Amino acid sequence: MRAVLLKGPSQYEGTRTFIDHAAAALARRGYQADVVDLLGVETPIVPILEAASNGPTAFAFSINMLGEARDGFGRTMSQMFAAPHVVWHVDYILSQEQRLETTPSDTALLMVDPTQVEALASIYGPDRFTNTGFCPHAAVGEAAPVADDLARWEAERDVPILWCGTLQKLKTTPWADADAPTRKVFDDAYDLALSVEWIPPHEAMDQVLASRGLDLSNPAYAGARRAARHLDVQVRCTRRFEFVKALAKTGLPVRICGLGWDADLYRFKNATYEGAVPMSRMSELMRRSRVVLNTNGNFGGGSHERPLSALLAGAAVFSDYSRFYGQAFEEGREISLFRWMDLKGGMAQLADLAANPGKARDIAAAGQRRVIAEHTWDSRIAVVLNAAGLPPTAG
Repeated sequence: MRAVLLKGPSQYEGTRTFIDHAAAALARRGYQADVVDLLGVETPIVPILEAASNGPTAFAFSINMLGEARDGFGRTMSQMFAAPHVVWHVDYILSQEQRLETTPSDTALLMVDPTQVEALASIYGPDRFTNTGFCPHAAVGEAAPVADDLARWEAERDVPILWCGTLQKLKTTPWADADAPTRKVFDDAYDLALSVEWIPPHEAMDQVLASRGLDLSNPAYAGARRAARHLDVQVRCTRRFEFVKALAKTGLPVRICGLGWDADLYRFKNATYEGAVPMSRMSELMRRSRVVLNTNGNFGGGSHERPLSALLAGAAVFSDYSRFYGQAFEEGREISLFRWMDLKGGMAQLADLAANPGKARDIAAAGQRRVIAEHTWDSRIAVVLNAAGLPPTAG
């Protein structure tokens, strides 16, 4: 049974790495995994059609893209391949509005936060997309041994604390140019989102709209509800920057990689900056790290690949709480989690973790065992196959 996986451009090579891991996992389950690389291709539909003509296809798989694709005859991806098309959205789903408008209703849509599945059904209606589901990230990279001997574990890991990710700051809110009543709606939703540990962006927007007497079931307000994507951006950037400022104040030694940091490195007394690095380099650094930091953005119900990959690499993880992490891991034993409503306490928790390598090593070891058992692509590919209506192994 042949699977076609479509690989496009990606910042830090993230989704390209995911496709490679998914292909390898499919091969281990007996599927023929054909990867079609669209990077730099002037007319992407050409290699897509060539892949479709290369024989029977069990399903096609893409990340963030091609739900909207059509060939010259207007055929969808499912029609071109005469097979299910599964799209895994790893970005906030409402930010994909233009693509969603022309994505066929029978396309299987997977999301990395279950509340985004709920948002899609609530805003677009339960019949607009008939095959949706939650598919958390999976770890990428290779497992690195977690030495039983603490001194050896410390010696093998010369990076005390690692942060990998973009630092994005907004000069103005995404709604700054709107009229005054609209700005007030967004401002109130933003204040609500920051006043609690976490609320899904669409729920914050819906609460504010409902408080003004609007009937959320009225299709006329669907556009306003989809605009929760702007709220997602603002809350994500605000909280990440608050975390960065709090981290800098601790004076803890940290190695940083990612875009957008140049203007804020002055805040850190003890930082090494690598700039932007591909995911392969990130995985290498994780294998040399004792503690890896994460903020889940505004995905408070779901996942990011960073904690899973870091645990696979044998590092302890310090992250904000998400419902997924709380359910998937034993807090304090397999992962260390902080709460946004007590960021100061979270920094004390991080300082304690950095000062107690034995505790960090124990979390790394226990977390790695959990990830290997449940959160690699060998496990996660079953979710993709189920969305395509296919068996877990090729017959």
